[in-house]
Amino acid sequence: MEEELNFAGHPVIGAAVVLHSSRSPEKKQEDWVFRLNTKSVAIRTVHHNHHYSASMNQGKAEFATILSKEQEVLFLGYLNLGIDDKYDNLPFQVISTGLPYLVLPIRESSLSLVKVTIPNLEEKLLEIGAKFFYVPSIESFQGRTWDNAGLVEDIATGSAAGPVGAYLVTNGFAKTDTTIILRQGDFLDRPSNMKVVVESNGDIIVEGDVCKIAEGELFYNNKP
Repeated sequence: MEEELNFAGHPVIGAAVVLHSSRSPEKKQEDWVFRLNTKSVAIRTVHHNHHYSASMNQGKAEFATILSKEQEVLFLGYLNLGIDDKYDNLPFQVISTGLPYLVLPIRESSLSLVKVTIPNLEEKLLEIGAKFFYVPSIESFQGRTWDNAGLVEDIATGSAAGPVGAYLVTNGFAKTDTTIILRQGDFLDRPSNMKVVVESNGDIIVEGDVCKIAEGELFYNNKP
């Protein structure tokens, strides 16, 4: 653990389900509000037979830096890509619903090539106001992202799903009040689907399923 994040999607969804299962397992549906470092997030959890689903209102997206052509070439290079891997003439832009992502749409055929090639990517991202990066394919709505050292690829990234959904709607690839299915994790043989709805008022709802796979206890000085 290196730092506290202002927002993280799947940990919040998972925590809401833990509360539902431990505090009111007899209820079909519960609503929660998590007070995070810089914002509050409303979550609805629904109990199904053997799992839960959770929908999270990430609020409205904030659109920030659009990369210049020179910056595009640099960041593509940082990710083992070239200008021909970019999808059409779409902008590379920093978007946030609590955690700022640089969204770089690339060709479907280029997704397999992505890897972090420099040791200081986090510094480069901070220079443009981003914390992490996300490379989606406009052709399949599949995406990939890693930690900034490029060591661990994420199988599903809730904090990125909101910004990517906002990007797709803003650039005409999806409609408001319509469910967008974002795919992730295919390259790790752990495919996941995240449901995103950008509402007409600008709020972004991200939904996914949750199931318990383990339990544990935390001890401090031999005391639980």
